Formats: sequence, C-alpha cells, structure tokens
Amino acid sequence: MKKVRMWLLVLLATFSVVMGWSILSSDARAAEASEDPLYGRAHGEVDEGFYDENASNGISLFFNDVLQERAGTTVRKGIDVSKWQGDIDWTAVKNSGVEFVIVRVGYRGSGNGNLAEDDRYEENIEGALNAGLKVGVYMFSQAINEQEAIEEADYLLERVYKYDITLPLVIDYEYASGNTGRLYDANLSREQATAVVNAFCARVTQYGYTGMVYANRSMLTNDLNTSDIEDKYRVWLANYQSPQMTDFGNPTTIYQGKYDFFQFSSQGSVPGIDGYVDLDYWYDDGTISERDYSAVFDPSYYASQYPDLKAQFGNDTVALLDHFIHYGMSEGRQGCESFNVHSYKNLYPDLRQAFGNDLENYYLHYICNGRAEGRTATGYENTLIGAATVYKGVNYAEVYDYNYYVSQYSDIKSTFGFDDAAVLQHFVDYGMAEGQQGIGTFNVFSYKNQYPDLRGAFGDNLKAYYVHYMEYGKKEGRTGIGYENTVLGTETIYKGVDYSAVYDYNYYVANNADVKKVFGDDDQSVLEHFVNYGMAEGRQGKETFNVYSYKNLYPDLRAAFANNLRQYYLHYITNGNKEGRTATGYENILVGTVTQYKGVDYAAVYNFDYYVNHYTDLKNLYGNDDTAVLEHFVNYGMKEGRQAAESFNVWNYRQRYADLEAAFGNDLVQYYLHYLNNGIREGRDGR
Repeated sequence: MKKVRMWLLVLLATFSVVMGWSILSSDARAAEASEDPLYGRAHGEVDEGFYDENASNGISLFFNDVLQERAGTTVRKGIDVSKWQGDIDWTAVKNSGVEFVIVRVGYRGSGNGNLAEDDRYEENIEGALNAGLKVGVYMFSQAINEQEAIEEADYLLERVYKYDITLPLVIDYEYASGNTGRLYDANLSREQATAVVNAFCARVTQYGYTGMVYANRSMLTNDLNTSDIEDKYRVWLANYQSPQMTDFGNPTTIYQGKYDFFQFSSQGSVPGIDGYVDLDYWYDDGTISERDYSAVFDPSYYASQYPDLKAQFGNDTVALLDHFIHYGMSEGRQGCESFNVHSYKNLYPDLRQAFGNDLENYYLHYICNGRAEGRTATGYENTLIGAATVYKGVNYAEVYDYNYYVSQYSDIKSTFGFDDAAVLQHFVDYGMAEGQQGIGTFNVFSYKNQYPDLRGAFGDNLKAYYVHYMEYGKKEGRTGIGYENTVLGTETIYKGVDYSAVYDYNYYVANNADVKKVFGDDDQSVLEHFVNYGMAEGRQGKETFNVYSYKNLYPDLRAAFANNLRQYYLHYITNGNKEGRTATGYENILVGTVTQYKGVDYAAVYNFDYYVNHYTDLKNLYGNDDTAVLEHFVNYGMKEGRQAAESFNVWNYRQRYADLEAAFGNDLVQYYLHYLNNGIREGRDGR
C-alpha cells in the first residue's frame, strides 16, 4: 500500500526543544540500558501483575473463552516488538499468518525520566509496512503527570507521522520490570493515573490517530478507572496464562472490561524472529483502520471532474474512493466541491511549513483537524497567504510579495508554482540583480532614478538598491515608485560646460531610443553622446530647444553659422537664452529668408516658404537652406516656369500681355525680370 502520511505540525519539533527532550547518541543509549523500563521483561522477567492468578493451562469454567467471546469480530493475529527482538525477517513473519504488529518507538527512562528512541523503530516500521502488515506504535511510558504524557505523545507523533500508521498509537502504561522506577514511586491515585493515559490518547487523537492504553489486568483493574478510558479510547489488555502460551491458540482471561487488543503471551515464537516475542490478538470490528473521507470526497463529483476516471470506473463508488486515496490525493485532484487542496495549502502557512508539497497530508489534516477548526478550504486556489519573505535570516517583505512577483513573471510561476520558498530564493538570488519588481510599492529603477546619491554609490549594482531601501531607504522616507521613466538629478555638465539649457536626460532618451538602448540609465554617457554626436546631428535634447527652429528664426545666426548645427546650441547656451531668443515653434517656418542673389532682390517673385512647400523635390533636396533654394530658383526655377510666390505666375503674366510675349517669346526668365524691373512699377498684374 502506498504510504499515506499523517502530519505533525512544526510546533511539535519546537516543543521538543523547549521541553528539553533527549535524543540520545548510540553510546548514550548503551549507557541507558538500565533506564529502559522494558529491559527486564524483554529478558524474561515478568511481574505477577501480568498473570491471571486463577488460570491454569487455560482451563477453567470461570475463564472467558476469548475467541468465542469475540465471535462477532474478525480475530487477527499479531505481535508487538522492540529493539530487543533484534533483526527481524518480516517476510517470514507475514508468511506465518501474522497480520499486524505494534512497534515500540520510544520510552521514558524509568529513573532519569529522559525520553529516548528505540534503536530499531524505523527499520521495524518500514520492514513491517513493506511486508504488507498493518502497523501500530507505542511509547513505554513512565509519565507521572498529564504534561509528561503529552510530551510522550508528541515525541511519538514527531517520529511516525511520515508512515502509514493505521492502527492505534499506544501509551504502554505499566511499572518498570520488578515494580520499580519513577512511575511506581509516584504512587499515583486512580484519578491521577487515568488523567495521564487520557491526556496521551487525547493528544494523538487530535492528530487523527486512534488512541489506545496498554496495561496488564492488574493495572486496569486496580490502578485505573477503566470506565473513563474504554468509552473514549481503545484498550490493549496484557494478561498471561501460566505457563505462558508459545503459539497462537485460544487464550482465556477473567478480565471483564472492554478491550480491542489482547497480549496473551510474552514468550511466543514466530518464524522470522529469534527468541521470545509478544503474541497478540486484535478483535477487528472494522472501526479502527478505516478513515472517513467524506469531508474531502464525493464520488459523483470526482467522476464528473475527471473524464479519465469516469471512463475507467464509471459510477463504482468503491473504485473511485480507492483511486482517490491511493492516487488522487497525492496528485492534488479535487474530490469534492467544498475542498480544494491547493486552496487549503495556499491559505495556511503553518500547514505549508509542516507538510511542504506533500498534498496527501493536507487532505488528512482537514479530515481530522481542519474542518473541526473551521478552516476554509476553497477560494484561494490562485492566492498564497502568508508566503515566505525571510531568506537566510533576512526579511525581504519591503521589496517582495510572492503573489505580486509570480503575477508579473509567468516564467517563474510556471517553474516554481506555489513553492513560495523557491520563488523567494529566485528573487533574492537572481531577480534583484536583474531588476525584477517584487512588490507593487518598490521599483528598483524608480529608486535608482530618483536619488543621485545612490547612483553615485551603487552605479549599476541593482541588488544594492533593494538592500539599501530595506535597511535605510524606507525609514528615511524615500520613495520606491513613480520615477520608472524619469531620472532625477541627472548630469548636465561636461568638461566644464553646463548643457542644461539645451539638454535634459529624460527627454533625450525618451526621444532617442537608440541612445537609451545603448546607454540605458547611465546619464553621464548619455550626456557625452549628446555633446559629441547629438548636437552635430541636430538631435533635440530638451523640449524647450529645437536647433532647427532656432536656426530658422534667426537669419543673423544662419549668416554666422550656416549649417554648423553645433554652433546654434552653443550660441543659445552662452547668449541666446540670456537674450530671450525663442528656440521652438519654427521647426518648419524659415524667418528672414534671403531673397537677394548676386545683387538682385527677387522678393516680388520669390518666397522661400511658398517655393519649398509647393515643390517637395526642393524641400527634400535643400531642406531649410534658403540660400541654396534661392539659387535653385534663379538658376533653374525661372527657366522651368516654377511659381515661387503667390503674387506672381509667369504663365499668366505671358498670356495676359501680348507685348511681352512678342518681345520675349519662350524665354521665361525675361518675364520674371520684366516684372521685377518694370511690371510692378507699371502696375501690371502678375498673378
């Protein structure tokens, strides 16, 4: 059978440290042999309390025939073992007809009161389970109060939660061999002793197990209020005939109380075990080994949600439940509408800490505890509550939130899913160095952009910005968002010249993607690019200064600098800004354009803006070079009859005046010149 792990909250481990539990080394264990309360009985010493003083060879009219008494149950053969049985061939045990075993996990020292492990409990549990036996476990108690009983229960729980333990967790409540030790010396009253064993059973029941008390007939009859035990928990009776039985037979007892297990011999013989072993019967009424899955499983819902199961099992309720128990829970399949294991896991960090990714344990916890505690089991399928923020002792909560992080980076979500510890580790080890945003309230680039002092200290070491914010920045009131695309306090001085009148880092990179791509947030390098290349290329470095507008607006500057664009920037920095000159708004308008060429003023027939706007070939060829455009008009445009001003059309002028056509014929240039020299003065219409 596939292991169905039970759970144990991490608090148990913590509790063990707080209470000072002793996990002994191998050497220490050897020294503790005398502390083992089972030592004497394991070596043939059996106290009178175990014997039925009225028994003789199992024959008496006063004795109950145990097998006949339990005719309504399935009587199953079993054994209980400890380290004192040594190496065990569990296959041989199974093949002999034994169906169950109860394994000692630990004990409390009969003198010092320390808790100690049974050296062989793990191999015994694993061997028995692998052989196909049902398994229960016990603690040999020497508890003298309820607190110690709970300690023993927690000690047991902490060690067996990972195994498929379907039989009871037992408190072995008896005096150390020879009626000695701390429990015997405590001389507890019936009420006190009963409170001790009930405290143990209540504790293991809290974690979904069956609680059971082991005691001999004398202890059950004389030292415990069995009526306060047997109605709530199970009883395991120890009562031997004299001489003891060595094999499974038909034991008898005069004990009249309720019991589910009967240890009838400590001197049994079973194949696979050398020496004595305790023999037991379990009167199985079907109420111990079964678990109610109705809180997490509905067969109709299960079949409807998974077509593969519907096709395989149809409406076979038993088969569907079997699949759910042995496969569905570990796969995280939803067994009913009211319980989603991923939601349950996501909602409770205490459970994640205890169970990790072992999905079975979440189902089992809900069955045995969660539902009774009122825990919610749906609605958080995609939201992790209380996700880890501490990694290697550092709390990253100021810069990291699991749900935000995985929502922003689907690759991380697909890789790690709801493993919040792994996601946090990725953020710390890789995400911060890559500048990935881990929370809505902190963006590392915004933080870097805002504070030139931090840029001076950390440069491009992005992780350092996260750490600074956690340690100092938030306390100092520094802001972590809002400046993702704006850098404050950027450099504007290069080689002693302040370019702030014509340059702004944020404007420049926003409007020059190639520069942003190459230099990123390195404001010094971006400034150098602007000075060394951008000005010469006529790139706009600030919203309030456009070099072409500045050139177009001022003919005096064009006369001085021509097409040397860099000089226009420098003039504005040193003079133009102070003079109040305008630097925008004339990107496509040339003011004060030249109209004179070789001593002739062509203004009456030529306008720069009109000419270039009507002839795109000229605009494309010469741009805003008004001198070149005028030269083109004089040397080519007039010959071609191009119209260069709204006030003069050479074709209309020729057609309108026959005397001119008679004089100039097809020489179009002469019409332009006539209008300039004579036509205007004569009042002729040039339109």
